[in-house]
Amino acid sequence: LLRSIYGLKQAPRCWYMKLAAELDKLGFKPSVADPALFIKKDEKEIVYLLVHVDDIIITSEDEAMIRRVKTEIGQAFKIRDLGEEKVFLGMEISRGAHGEVKLSQRRYIEELLQRHQLVNAKPRKTPLPPGTRALPAEDNNKELVDNTKYRALVGELNYLATSTRPDIAQAMSVLARFMGNPSKVHMGLALGVLRYLAGTKELGLCYDGDGDLTMVGYSDSDWAGDPATRRSTTGYVFLLNGAAISWNSQLQRTSAASTVEAEYQATAAAVREALWLRKLTRDLGLRTQAIQIRTDSEGSMSLGNTPIMSVRSKHIDVQHHLV
Repeated sequence: LLRSIYGLKQAPRCWYMKLAAELDKLGFKPSVADPALFIKKDEKEIVYLLVHVDDIIITSEDEAMIRRVKTEIGQAFKIRDLGEEKVFLGMEISRGAHGEVKLSQRRYIEELLQRHQLVNAKPRKTPLPPGTRALPAEDNNKELVDNTKYRALVGELNYLATSTRPDIAQAMSVLARFMGNPSKVHMGLALGVLRYLAGTKELGLCYDGDGDLTMVGYSDSDWAGDPATRRSTTGYVFLLNGAAISWNSQLQRTSAASTVEAEYQATAAAVREALWLRKLTRDLGLRTQAIQIRTDSEGSMSLGNTPIMSVRSKHIDVQHHLV
């Protein structure tokens, strides 16, 4: 085959190589931190170009340069110029009078509610009921005959959780563990998350326009919270200009022997993300100050500041000591 087409394994790579080659002719270089971000610098201005498959956002402080870049890209590819960005990959972008920006997905949530016949459902106050302990399917909690609907719903909700709704990230982390053999209980919990979204579809990420670009991270963990494996859950979030820019809620790969170890693993995950964010901020030309990471575990903080080996900590894997 001389030409790659949709559906082939190598198609995404071939498309990226073609796009990167054409953008290189225009003076754009891929970011070290994120290869989908292309940057062009000259003596006067900087242009950023963000690519998702065949959707592109271009931004710069010079509108004339944006128009010129669009014209140059249009000479290499057939494009549609949609003007100022209002919607990108299902995320609705609104701007305030003082430079603030809000990202939300109200339209996407309304489509989900219609698809699952929950338009008039009574909203729930939390994504999962307090104290929820999701267990594998058993005799009294029978497995679904057809799990296609459950998998589709969790996938749809997970797109929200990774785009603009960190408030459902933990719930989706729990429900995604049962994609192989979901039960009716799991399906009810997933529909409950949708009911929570029905009452909070206006919520979104609101970034202030005050120019204060101080970044701060928070990390936390439960201990042995998964009843099936007794593994702990890592959670972290990084804020910039008043709203989250990166977050994660994920089951840890190993079982923690203590709360300190569970919290320390969560802090280590946050540190790895902070190191990547610092690389990205350098590519964006932002100030790269030390990023504070805050946690509520005295033991984890003590171990991070002074990683001494003792009977209580010598079992902790060396990879977590990057803190």
